[in-house]
Amino acid sequence: MSIEAATKDGALFHEFVEGKELRLSLPNAGSSSSTAPALSCTIMKAFRPFTMSPVLLVSLIQPSTPTHGDAVLPTTAIIKLYDRRCLSNVRDEFDEGKPWSLDKEQEYRQYLDDVATGSVARGDFDSPTFMWDNDVSDGEFEAYLRRVAQRMFDAERTAYERLRDLQGKKIPRLYSVVEYEIAIPNARGDGAAVTDTIPGLLLEYVSSLSLRQLVATWTARNPPLANEVLAVLCEEAVKVVDRISDFDVLNEDVRVDNFLIREPFIDATSSTQGGNAAVVENAVVLIDLGLCRLRREDESEDEWIKAKWSQDEAGAVGFVLLGLVREFIGENVWKYERSLRYYRPLEE
Repeated sequence: MSIEAATKDGALFHEFVEGKELRLSLPNAGSSSSTAPALSCTIMKAFRPFTMSPVLLVSLIQPSTPTHGDAVLPTTAIIKLYDRRCLSNVRDEFDEGKPWSLDKEQEYRQYLDDVATGSVARGDFDSPTFMWDNDVSDGEFEAYLRRVAQRMFDAERTAYERLRDLQGKKIPRLYSVVEYEIAIPNARGDGAAVTDTIPGLLLEYVSSLSLRQLVATWTARNPPLANEVLAVLCEEAVKVVDRISDFDVLNEDVRVDNFLIREPFIDATSSTQGGNAAVVENAVVLIDLGLCRLRREDESEDEWIKAKWSQDEAGAVGFVLLGLVREFIGENVWKYERSLRYYRPLEE
């Protein structure tokens, strides 16, 4: 599929809009992209802006229910693509928010050619200070973004694999790794198109509100629910973070906006008299695992505890959530105290 040219108002990536059809491949260890099974889908919603990865709600086009490995693919799912062109938050930080353009693409291709011939050294893109230590060209910056996107894909896929027991419960189910091919016309300035392969994940779609949205609209619910129900959901969000820690996973992107509340979240068979409505099991779901890492094999217990205490994943949702509850609902609805699970006294 060709990419349409960017318009002057910065409208990019017209292949990622509602109604467009995407054709994906489902690679596995025994097949290449060219021989992998194909899957077509229609975009129902694009979750813009694409700050990190394009996230798309899609309807899978299938004559019958296909399978991939042991997974039965659904009719509706989320596709998350790790496309360097769309990393607007990184572009905001290091390139004054300038979007991807054909000029940048041509410089990127030239940079790759120069690296291949040895006339330019490849940048150390895995260095955490690379962008601060170097004056990079547009071409090298695109190569850096490509590495950032690949790292995010690898990290999220690895996290989902480690958290397999929590899939479909505390986190969405991962159905498959996918690949999407794009053809970029005139990418080298010679009129010819260049094909790129974008990795992605096919994930469970969770019909939901975000936890932030739920808190902000809680007092406007009709019919109303007891505040005790909200307190249970808040507590469940903190427990989700703690449960993920059981698998030696550190998440550097725990935010209230990354928690979804499954709809409906109330058990219809439960009693509602006196505000005793029961919350369904696994009502709170954590998404966006692209900034997770696993505990390294050579990471000592003290090093791991220090990293977890410093990151304070539970606090990243707990303290913010407590402030939102007090702002939108009031005091004494829910309380949060920092967990001491990874606490160690300071050395004297």
